[in-house]
Amino acid sequence: MPTHLIYIGDEKMMIVRRGELSRLFKPRVPNGSELNKIQSSKDAIRELVKPVLKYAIFSHRWLREGEPTLQDIHHGRECGKDGFQKLSKFCEKARELGYQLAWSDTCCIDKRTIRNSMRLYAQYICIVHLADSLDSQQMKNDVWFTRGWTLQELLASLSIKFFRKDWKPLCHTDLRNDKHNVQLMKEISTITSISVQDLQNFSPGPTQIRKKMKWASKRMTTRVEDAAYSLIGIFDVSMPIAYGEGEWAFHRLMEVIIQRCDEWDMFAWAGPSSSHSAAIPRSPRCYCPFDASRFPEERKDEQNREVHGDNKFMLTRQGLQIKLAVVNGELQRQHDRTFRFIVPAKFTTASFAPVAVQASRLIDKYREFALGIINYERGQHRDKEAGVLYPQKDYLCFLLGRTAEGKELQKVNTSNVLTVRTTFTGWGSFEPLVVLWL
Repeated sequence: MPTHLIYIGDEKMMIVRRGELSRLFKPRVPNGSELNKIQSSKDAIRELVKPVLKYAIFSHRWLREGEPTLQDIHHGRECGKDGFQKLSKFCEKARELGYQLAWSDTCCIDKRTIRNSMRLYAQYICIVHLADSLDSQQMKNDVWFTRGWTLQELLASLSIKFFRKDWKPLCHTDLRNDKHNVQLMKEISTITSISVQDLQNFSPGPTQIRKKMKWASKRMTTRVEDAAYSLIGIFDVSMPIAYGEGEWAFHRLMEVIIQRCDEWDMFAWAGPSSSHSAAIPRSPRCYCPFDASRFPEERKDEQNREVHGDNKFMLTRQGLQIKLAVVNGELQRQHDRTFRFIVPAKFTTASFAPVAVQASRLIDKYREFALGIINYERGQHRDKEAGVLYPQKDYLCFLLGRTAEGKELQKVNTSNVLTVRTTFTGWGSFEPLVVLWL
């Protein structure tokens, strides 16, 4: 239960603390059928308390200024006209849907709520105001679908109701829950690139990292830190909220995710890295699309673990510790200011197609280059661990470089996700695995 709610039961808006709810809602004696269902205190809360203390949640695009705060509502001040009218309309719609309590992030939120916001939205109905849309055709250009926080509000809400710019229902159906409107969900799926299955039955957790980051990559937040904080619930992780830390927030989020996940494709990103680690992207925007259709098919071993890539990578004080199949090669500068990585036959028995590389001028500080193949198949060759590569397949890789003074290979930032294609024929190739700290 949130620390603050808006009481809307008597045509007015009044901020109430959680501890004050017992004064507004008097306990009642359960009837016979309810008594039969109550065997514990949890049963009593489910049967008697939750139906009474249900609340509607507001999802909207914040105005640049004029949103009513907790103090504004508490002291009865009408702040910005547009902001107050928007909140009043939300409360009106919540009341029409049978709710006496409401929650809005403009006047009810605190740091504890941010950390538990995914559970908050999963409780009851979420009322969405599409401020730029008068019909479903205009949805694709609505700013609501571009904001960071609205992603979790869309995914977490088990029950949701969309309203147009003029506060009329977006869909003229008898459905109380728009997530049951298949046609609407298909249209939203097209806008967001989120499957209908995920829209209707999303399950938070530190899995399918790249897919979820791609959803977030298309969205913006006003505060830099919210690019991370708005994803805490989606990945079901815990981390302190500390506004003012800037891009360090997303770095911390990725650290927590890496500690709880072993999916190699979370490293399929491109662009600027965190200023604290070359192996961690600076923001969700680094998760750009690329073609993975020719990757080896996913396969499980006898312990039901994915057989590709290092499933024991970890963060250490030296950086990301990960085993890669390292293939040495040469980086050639092209006329269009891009580069091409080639693997001469002298470096390996396997053959690879050239790799197009987009990188900045900072690449000039490196003297030697290699590819670090990430999604090799784990295997054994001559009693040693080896990375198995198969013919005519694509593999995800890092560009690695060594400076004139350096002994260790370092990850080189590229503007495109790198994949290398094997061109040999036959059964496969064994490549040595190297432990790197990136």
